[in-house]
Amino acid sequence: MMMRRYQDAIRTFSNILLYIQRTQQMFQNRHYLYDQINKQNDQMYTLLAICLVLHPMRIDESVHSQLREKYSDKMIRLQKADLVEFEGSFSFACPKFLSPVPPNYEAIDAMPPNFHKEPFLLQLKVFMDEVYQQQLIPTIRSYLRLYTTLPISKLAAFQEMKEDDLRIILMCFKECPESDKYWVFFPQHKMKNIVWTKGSSGLEGEFQSASEVDFYIDKDMIHIADTKVARRYGDFFIRQIHKFEEVVKQDPEKNTGRMNKLTE
Repeated sequence: MMMRRYQDAIRTFSNILLYIQRTQQMFQNRHYLYDQINKQNDQMYTLLAICLVLHPMRIDESVHSQLREKYSDKMIRLQKADLVEFEGSFSFACPKFLSPVPPNYEAIDAMPPNFHKEPFLLQLKVFMDEVYQQQLIPTIRSYLRLYTTLPISKLAAFQEMKEDDLRIILMCFKECPESDKYWVFFPQHKMKNIVWTKGSSGLEGEFQSASEVDFYIDKDMIHIADTKVARRYGDFFIRQIHKFEEVVKQDPEKNTGRMNKLTE
C-alpha cells in the first residue's frame, strides 16, 4: 500500500478477510485471540476502504457486502476527500513503525518528547502527500462517467479551476504524447500501479491500469469511453452451489431429505 501497489494490496486484504470470515467460528471460544482477530479485521477493512477509494476495482462480493454494511459512512467520507478521515483511518489501521536507527542514549534528555512517534509521523506524511495529490481524482472520475463528450472548459467550471491546471490533473489518469505542448508526460500516473503477475518475488510486477473510465483529448474536447466490464453473475452462482454442496456433505442423510422435500 505504501508503495502505491493498491491492486496487490486490495487482493491481499480481500484474501485475508475471506479467510477470517470462513474461520471466525473457530476462535469464538478463545476470547483473547478472538478480540485480537476482530481488531485486526477492523484494521484491514479500514485499509481496504482506503485502497478502494484511491484505486477503485471489483472485489469479492462477500467482502464488498461487509464493507457496505459496516463501513459505508467511512467510505462516503473518504470518497469526499475528507483529509481528516484519511488521517484518522490511517492512524487507526497502520502497523507500528519502528526506526532502523537506534536513539542516542547519551543525549536522551535532548531528544524531543515524541521522538518514538517520528517513524509513524514520517509514514503518515508520505501517505497524506499521496492522498492530497489524488483528492480531486474521484470527483473528476465521477463527472467523466456521466458524459461521452465533455468540453474542458465545462469540466474546469465544475471544478472551479483553470483549464491548464485541469489538463495537468487529467494526466493523472492517462499517459500522453510528449510532443503536445499542453500535456505533461507522466510515466507513472496515479491510476497506474505495479501489479504482481508472476515470479517468486512479491516485488515483481508490471504496470497496469484498472481505471473503468478511458478518454482522450482532442483539442478542447474530452471524449470518454466506459471500459467497465459487465458483472458476471455466473461466478457468484457457481460459488454458492459449491458452498451448498459442502453443507450437504457435512450431514448427507439429513440434508438429502430436506433437498427431496424441496424438489417435491
